[in-house]
Amino acid sequence: MSPDYSMMQQLLVSSLPEYTPAVLHGTVTGLLSSGAPDIDEEDVATLLQCEFPPVIGRLLEMLISNTREQLQEQDFSFQLLLPQDDATLATRVEELGLWCESFTAAFSAGFVQSETALGSEGREALTDIAQLAALVDEAGDDMEDQEEDYMELVEYVRMAALTLYQQLSGLDAQAAIAPMQPPAGDDTVLH
Repeated sequence: MSPDYSMMQQLLVSSLPEYTPAVLHGTVTGLLSSGAPDIDEEDVATLLQCEFPPVIGRLLEMLISNTREQLQEQDFSFQLLLPQDDATLATRVEELGLWCESFTAAFSAGFVQSETALGSEGREALTDIAQLAALVDEAGDDMEDQEEDYMELVEYVRMAALTLYQQLSGLDAQAAIAPMQPPAGDDTVLH
């Protein structure tokens, strides 16, 4: 069973209101993608400098297991844990920024290999995710274009995280790198 953003948010609001599901998922994904061996809820608690109540600890166990399974799937089924489309675009952009910030911090904490293990694609992916951590919702007239931009950013971050995980866990990252490349002449926010 995949974790549900709304259910996780309800549990966190009552026990750890300073964290969102996006922060927890970004942290878990960053640790896993860094090539860190086995991680558990205590690693996440240490990184976030907090103590999780038992119910959140069990939820984290499920989140770690589910995220690891999704990252290992060859069908690229891994998805970022972000608010659903019924949330405002500003909320979704903010949560994507928090996911990226958490991912970057956790990746840095868990990465113990030499920098050459990242390769140029891995370094570029990590740099892009770090830059996206500073996302700010800029109001504009064309919400449809902003929605498309948001969806493209989510897809890029998803593929970048998959690339890093596959590269550093010894899986074949070449299959993930090709879909991650933006089309020629694409002038999205990432350039």
